[in-house]
Amino acid sequence: MRILEVIQSLGSGGAERLVVDLCNEFAKTQEVYLLILKDVEHFYMPQVTNNVKIIEAKMPVGGSIKQLINCCKYIKKINPDIVHFHSRARYTILLANILYGKKYKFYMTIHSDVFKSYKSGLSGLQVKMSALLGHTKFITISPTNYEQFKQVYPRYRQTMIRNGRALPKDSIENANVEYEVNSYKNNCNTLVFLHVARCQEVKNQHLLIKSINNVIKKGENITLLIIGTGFDSKLGEDLKSISCSNIHFLGTRENVYDYMKYSDAFLLSSWQEGMPMTIIEAILSGIPIISTPVCGAIDAIMDNINGLICTDFTEQSYTETLLKGIKEINKLKTNAKINADKSPWSIKSCAESHLKWFIK
Repeated sequence: MRILEVIQSLGSGGAERLVVDLCNEFAKTQEVYLLILKDVEHFYMPQVTNNVKIIEAKMPVGGSIKQLINCCKYIKKINPDIVHFHSRARYTILLANILYGKKYKFYMTIHSDVFKSYKSGLSGLQVKMSALLGHTKFITISPTNYEQFKQVYPRYRQTMIRNGRALPKDSIENANVEYEVNSYKNNCNTLVFLHVARCQEVKNQHLLIKSINNVIKKGENITLLIIGTGFDSKLGEDLKSISCSNIHFLGTRENVYDYMKYSDAFLLSSWQEGMPMTIIEAILSGIPIISTPVCGAIDAIMDNINGLICTDFTEQSYTETLLKGIKEINKLKTNAKINADKSPWSIKSCAESHLKWFIK
């Protein structure tokens, strides 16, 4: 089977992380092409294996009729059995989807909250046109994501395939990371909390930082490490300005698993998600998760077992949940380790489910 995966860029995001892992896993048994549309970030490019044929369209940021036509040309030249597109690539690939919907099998993964990102406006129109004119089938990535899509688009063909991630392994930087993480501790009893996300309003990092500040003011011995891009922006500078000295901004890191290995808990504060790749990484790493009640998190976290879920998105709720997590950290860590061994979120299982859906 010749599979074409299409993504706007390989920046440091969850959809991009999934595409790279899927391509690498597919390429073990299938012929795989990866079409990267925009001439922007290529953070994950070095992690694509040599078995995957990479095509860089190098389209400028923004959209035009010329770009839509160029997409059609790439697809026609590759002549795939399957075209699987992700995130904002859905806009650029729409014309090819409509023109070739009967010649090739098109699939689109829903990476975020359906109500907030795929229901109305241009996004909603794109989904409808892809389904009705392009014969696209859809893939949702968590049980809640699936129910949302079924509620909004009950007549469109879709299946739920749990997001997946390659299993954890130490990088060559592991020993250096252990030393680095220890350097951020106040003493040997300091709990290390980790947050991995780009700097965006939707990640709700004001809530995260204010709540951490509250917990530290109460005398708790913790430190927060933040990994992600975009913190040199105005929003990022605002976040840094309100952060106490126990909050550290590390920038981007490719070896996130190393940092999870030496952390006591993973924190998510988003307003909106589909199935966060970072949560899957935390589950596979065997560390507990403390999260806002977003789509995906409520499917992956067993509340009071391998993590904690806030009752709402308020600062009071998140602060109280953090304090509870600190109090119960040993129990949560033990349960998280047990659940890591039987996790259904592996990329092998994810890829196998995709292949089954592709041949239906």
